[in-house]
Amino acid sequence: MKPINLPAVASDPNYSAIDPLDSRYYDPEIAKHLSERSRIAYQAYVEAALAYALADAGVCTPEIAQAIEAASAKVTAEAVAEEEKATKHDVKALVNCIKAGLSEDAQPYVHFGATSYDIVATALSLQLRTAVTGLVLPRLESLEKTLLGLIEKYAETVQIGRTHGQHAVPITFGFAMAEYASRLGASIRSLQVLSGKLPGKFSGAVGAYNALSLFVEDPLKFEETVLGYLDLKPAPYSTQIIPAEYYVRLLAELTITAGIMANLSHDMRHLQRSEIAEVREHFEAGQTGSSTMAHKRNPWNFENVISMSKQVTAQLVNANLNISSEHQRDLTDSASARFYTIPVASVASMASRLDAVMSKIEVDEESMQRNLHMSGGAIAAEPLYLLLEKYGHTTAHEVSKALAHQALEAKRPLYEVVAEDTSLASYLEQFTEAERQILQEPERYYTGLAAKKAMLVHDQWQAQLK
Repeated sequence: MKPINLPAVASDPNYSAIDPLDSRYYDPEIAKHLSERSRIAYQAYVEAALAYALADAGVCTPEIAQAIEAASAKVTAEAVAEEEKATKHDVKALVNCIKAGLSEDAQPYVHFGATSYDIVATALSLQLRTAVTGLVLPRLESLEKTLLGLIEKYAETVQIGRTHGQHAVPITFGFAMAEYASRLGASIRSLQVLSGKLPGKFSGAVGAYNALSLFVEDPLKFEETVLGYLDLKPAPYSTQIIPAEYYVRLLAELTITAGIMANLSHDMRHLQRSEIAEVREHFEAGQTGSSTMAHKRNPWNFENVISMSKQVTAQLVNANLNISSEHQRDLTDSASARFYTIPVASVASMASRLDAVMSKIEVDEESMQRNLHMSGGAIAAEPLYLLLEKYGHTTAHEVSKALAHQALEAKRPLYEVVAEDTSLASYLEQFTEAERQILQEPERYYTGLAAKKAMLVHDQWQAQLK
């Protein structure tokens, strides 16, 4: 076998990346918030905030702070990467790049009094908070609105409910969508709260404010001032780093959110099975379902969302392993914490994909009706036994079960089989007309509060999203 002649690595990250989020699933809006370029920009922004706090404390002049801000805004990822070849330290490389754009009078005040993770940890909190509020939440809210539209449209469209993969009792398709709108809405609210609780820190190498004590009277107030420029609160306690659990809680909620979207996708994927055929992903002109089976319309978007959720869950395990850090700091979380952006990016990608496919979902109401009638009314076994008990039957469940199985095996309507059972005649005589209708047409008369509950969920979240 001849050796494979691999292509040279191109400058375009879309084709030179290792992570699929930077190639196959590349999204410029996600990169704007979560790329290496943006990470450096956030760190530079924290350095600028420090300069303004130094000016407020009288350590440097306002003019120097303004110059540091201007120099920080001009730093590029390329320049920092080149400088890091010499420093072998990413934050020192950033500091040197900022200083390169300053006068000798201003240079000493770049990173003055800071330890690297005053900058890194604070920038991470700022980056994740901004990405969640500016990227993830708007996409999730758009998906939520799409689900609310489906609830309203299909609140009364009857569909068979399913438990354990079996026909249960009737619901409505709007009711089915209400489950996910309710669960997703709760996650949206949790993400808003948890992202807002991400703290910053400016407490020095071990968290005891040693360096700050040399040049400011009140290090705690100084920390508040630095973070105030970033609209962050100080961590109640920090060592060289911010305790990992703040990030773990946020990533845990992102994992829950991903799981909810995956659960919806599982349901839609199963409803798209050929033998069920109650929904379909919209198929574009020229789109291919299979490279060999030309008839297929695969639920590939739903499957992508399910698959992506696994990556989010994997990163939650990674984050949990970072909770332990020896004494006041070790570096066992340094590399792994850089992956915190992956679940944020993944959830953003999942939300936009799921929103796009759900906004064009094709609902086959005829198939829903066909499936409802598949059991010949055997789905009325539940109301049958309850009504028999209501009128005094002592073994109603056993009788209803036997009759339902008999009807299914004979492929006859349950009500016909029940009506022929002479042992039940005295009970059936007591049924009201409405109760008889439930047994005759459970598909129509035994939907409970499905439509009402669907609209209650719709109205609740519609009001909260305004």
